[in-house]
Amino acid sequence: MCAWYLNEYWAKASIDNVTLSRRGQIMRIAENGFLAMLGKDKNFRLILIIASTLWIYSSLLKLPFMVPNNYSDVGYLWIRDVYQGQHNLQIPYVQYELEYPQIIGALILIGQAFSTYAPIVIDQYNTFIVIESVLQFPFMIGTLYNLFRLCSRLRLNQNRVYLYILSTLSFVVYGFYNWDFVVAYFVTLSILLYLKKRYDGSSFTLTLAVLTKFIPGIMLPAMLAGLPTWKSRARFFAIAAGSWILVNAPFAIANFSTWIQLFLGYSGPNHQLQNTWISMVISTAGLGDIISGARAGHILSFGIIAYLILRAIASDKTPLEKILLSWYAWYGAIYLFDPQMFIQLFPIVVLTPDFNFLTYRIADALNAFIILFYFIGSSHPELPRYLTDQLTPFGLINTFSALRQLIFLGAYFLAFDPKRQERLRNLIFRLSAPMRPPQISARRH
Repeated sequence: MCAWYLNEYWAKASIDNVTLSRRGQIMRIAENGFLAMLGKDKNFRLILIIASTLWIYSSLLKLPFMVPNNYSDVGYLWIRDVYQGQHNLQIPYVQYELEYPQIIGALILIGQAFSTYAPIVIDQYNTFIVIESVLQFPFMIGTLYNLFRLCSRLRLNQNRVYLYILSTLSFVVYGFYNWDFVVAYFVTLSILLYLKKRYDGSSFTLTLAVLTKFIPGIMLPAMLAGLPTWKSRARFFAIAAGSWILVNAPFAIANFSTWIQLFLGYSGPNHQLQNTWISMVISTAGLGDIISGARAGHILSFGIIAYLILRAIASDKTPLEKILLSWYAWYGAIYLFDPQMFIQLFPIVVLTPDFNFLTYRIADALNAFIILFYFIGSSHPELPRYLTDQLTPFGLINTFSALRQLIFLGAYFLAFDPKRQERLRNLIFRLSAPMRPPQISARRH
């Protein structure tokens, strides 16, 4: 009888402890949540005001009725798939081909629905652009919030969010342009959960990132390598793969031939070499142009990326550093590096303490120049081909692209290696010695 009462006591006590533990978790979440940070952190409030203002400006630049207005992939997809393709309110991956995964597909479908039934901003086209901007805005704010929490956790200066994101030309030009801030949100959330050792949530949010664009999948090998046991690695992979399959299976079953074009179509294995130094190498080696040499470029690109990621995983870097190095490996050598993809690197650079600020701003300026000079051939066809052809390997646009990409490739080798950074500084100092004025030493008489 006493044993029964004792068991009842401990059972009740354990339930109470679990309840208190959960209450404690809820309290901690509330204390560290978005609204709490908004209320107590003046710097965060200022950052959000700046970000919101710049977002509105970036969005206004893309509205068709504005004069002048700038190109955006969001607007292009409406022209291609709604106005020309007649796919309005059709289900992507089943009724028509779409090169972006399911989360972007859902955002596009929501935008089409609003613009069709309530074209409140002049017409359906302009309304679609506005709705897509509104839908993406929370992801941009969420990215900044996640980065504030990551900087706090890693003891990094939170002003890096302003210096490396909000004050850049790329934010103004490409902030609202494609759907890359949606990617950045899920990537930062996955990294945050991973560092907090909430691996199930990290795995699931990694899948959400991949369901937005495929590129975040490059983090998976480094994340698996950083887990403590093979059992935890198997669980992490199973959650990521299982949730991805769960989302994709209905589309594959409904119309496999259209769904598979998500991997083989617009951005598939036959894509040309674009905005990359890879096209320069292929052209110089006589292996073809951006189209005929695409297969050789793909092999070179993926070969370099695979080597660099494996090299990072095998190194003695921290798990976070290996994750960040995987991003630098990808964007340092990928055969397709369109300028809006720079947005995905915002969080990666913010989390890299020793990324040289001046070098980064050069990369940012070159990235903005890509779209600013992209269409000059249509208004000035008399100019030389290296100025008007956007994809010529040694043309102006691709030179901007290649130099910007090589900066990130250099970051792979330098950003987490203080000894190499010191050697580079010494080299620059010695090379600049002839340009420095001679020092006149004072003599005593």
